[in-house]
Amino acid sequence: MGNESKDMCNNRQANDAPGRARVLVLDEETPWPPDTGKRIRTLGLLKRLAKDFEIELLVHDSFDHRDAVEALSGEDIKVHVANSSIPAKKGVSFYFRLLLNIFSRYPYSVSSHYQTGYARRLEELLRANSYDLIHCEWTPYARYVKPNGEIPWVLAAHNVESQIWERMAAHAHPLKSWFIGLQARRMLRFEKTVFASCGTVIAVSAPDGQIIQKLCGRDAIVVPNGVDTTAIKATTSGRNENSLLFTGSLDWRPNQDAVVWFLDEILPLIGVPGNFCVQIVGRNPPQWLRARCEHAPNVKLFASVPDMEPYLRGATLSIVPLRIGGGSRLKILESLAAGAPVVSTTIGAEGLNVEHGVHCVIADSPEDFARSLRDLLRDPEQREVMSQAGRHLVEQHYDWGQLAALQAEAWNAARTKRP
Repeated sequence: MGNESKDMCNNRQANDAPGRARVLVLDEETPWPPDTGKRIRTLGLLKRLAKDFEIELLVHDSFDHRDAVEALSGEDIKVHVANSSIPAKKGVSFYFRLLLNIFSRYPYSVSSHYQTGYARRLEELLRANSYDLIHCEWTPYARYVKPNGEIPWVLAAHNVESQIWERMAAHAHPLKSWFIGLQARRMLRFEKTVFASCGTVIAVSAPDGQIIQKLCGRDAIVVPNGVDTTAIKATTSGRNENSLLFTGSLDWRPNQDAVVWFLDEILPLIGVPGNFCVQIVGRNPPQWLRARCEHAPNVKLFASVPDMEPYLRGATLSIVPLRIGGGSRLKILESLAAGAPVVSTTIGAEGLNVEHGVHCVIADSPEDFARSLRDLLRDPEQREVMSQAGRHLVEQHYDWGQLAALQAEAWNAARTKRP
């Protein structure tokens, strides 16, 4: 299939007004539907930035993009689809690729996302168009950019990836821990290189920004995760009694670890009588996780739901029992915006300006986590106080409109720096 037919883009004419910079965004997929934390962040920022920038997005041909192209067209975002796809993480071929990766200089997440079809389409776009800026919407996509090219470029680090790999290694079995540790070391080397060579690094939290500064000796611009406070409304009515909610992409290892840890270590300690329910809501849960939830008492799993807001509105408490992760948690911001008090680990709340006992409760051991849940379930007045404080926090500091302005500053700063 030719590039013209593969290149699915919106029909709206580009705005060529003077001063409107043209930005090419490199990413693995379109941020539609917005059903993962990464997609929600990408869409939340790009749709607002499109008011002031001419934005084009290059993605792999990994799924049917027609609905996404139509949706993004309405936001003045043009989509280019490369003749490439990301290898699936399943089957014998996946494990064979992991074995071969032992001999690679790159971590698997970088090598698997580097596809010749994508690189070829990028070169075609760069030859045919005049871009003012290239924006890599995930660290592995920095491999596609020439460090000393003529076009300024920005790297958005949704996480410090090497930190996530290190934390996963700490909770893995010995053989798996060795391989994960290898990935962490290779990712660390890759991050040091690309953080130092790009025009501007965008971090999602101050702690991530500090780590980036230590890795490459330069400051990152912090653009936190956010929430659409006009779309998510806070409410205290209609909430279920004794209902706990976990949300997140269930094909992401840190979320899988969080669910298993909660089911195995925390749930047996809660001991709340009566009509008690734990709702696990997220996209693409593997079959083994479905089975774990089916056999756990008082647990219901809801896979790939079209709208998360009804679950946020109905939950008594939102739980974030993460032991692995980086960046900051959109699930916490969405819960606070909806008025659902949060109980989280320190890692779960990392990177957010939340105060223990005011906006949420922080608990790191299974015993403390279970006790915090029991106490809040039995104290509706405290839940109401925390609900109001959490909503006020996201309105003041985490609305996408404010955060898009920060990213616009980062883009404009990068354009003033010569490669």
